[in-house]
Amino acid sequence: VSFVRSNSNLFAGSFNRPVSSGLLLLLPLIIFISFGPVSLLYAQTTAPGKGAKDLQESFRSVAKNVKPAVVNVSSVVTVRNRNPMGDMDPFLENHPFREFFGDDLFRRFFGQPGMQGNGGPQMRQQGMGSGFIFDSRGYILTNRHVIKGASEILVTLEGKKKYKAKVIWEDPKTDIAIIKIDGGKFPVAALGNSSSLEVGDWVLAIGNPFGLTQTITAGIVSAKGRSDMGILDYEDFIQTDAAINPGNSGGPLVNIDGQVIGINTAILSRSGGYMGIGFAIPINLVKQILDKALDKKNSSNERA
Repeated sequence: VSFVRSNSNLFAGSFNRPVSSGLLLLLPLIIFISFGPVSLLYAQTTAPGKGAKDLQESFRSVAKNVKPAVVNVSSVVTVRNRNPMGDMDPFLENHPFREFFGDDLFRRFFGQPGMQGNGGPQMRQQGMGSGFIFDSRGYILTNRHVIKGASEILVTLEGKKKYKAKVIWEDPKTDIAIIKIDGGKFPVAALGNSSSLEVGDWVLAIGNPFGLTQTITAGIVSAKGRSDMGILDYEDFIQTDAAINPGNSGGPLVNIDGQVIGINTAILSRSGGYMGIGFAIPINLVKQILDKALDKKNSSNERA
């Protein structure tokens, strides 16, 4: 043991005494022993590099497969001015966290300042959000607050092609809406199973924050089953730290397999932007709404 320790000193630079010929014969063996563990450590540190590459490829695959089905949803609401801020986006107008949002953000992204008092002149206000196609016939899921009260809805696809949309279904209790565009067979995003999610799972948020189309951010599932947030009548949110900002509402939250597991709906923020806490409606809840909405629509068509 003392011999090995002595030679450790040798490699550290202790050359203050002669080296015997016998020691020179053992030098190759000492080098092997000294650097063996280093070689093993190097082999161990290369493994995470491969894991990171695999994760990167997964992100690329998700982006390639899901982005074509993610759309920009622009809505126009005609209103009479009622207050100094006008009729802002319904999601933010009565949102419990509005006090932390600045007025400049409201004016820029959710409407123009109006004139105080009822009975003022009418004005057209434009809202902006996201959505995704879940049926190749042109059915799109989004948040209700994105299209609430809209007189016009315009959907823009990845290739910048624009379509007029009509409302098929909206549910104020869950803030889920279905809209539809016509024009052929469209790319779709596959719906996953939100019940299989675990805290710590990788997720990606795709949408149009601040009008920046086809933006993808990554994070993890921070918590499940968030409720009592005071946002909706029925709450069972997925919490994530994937960056979600104004304009992401209605866009998909997808798992590492590229399946939609939630609809990005709200953020907790003191600045009006991302602060690491976002909320998404679980897709399994959305599926229940879809079954009810599409069954009702089909029944109406049969009666007609």
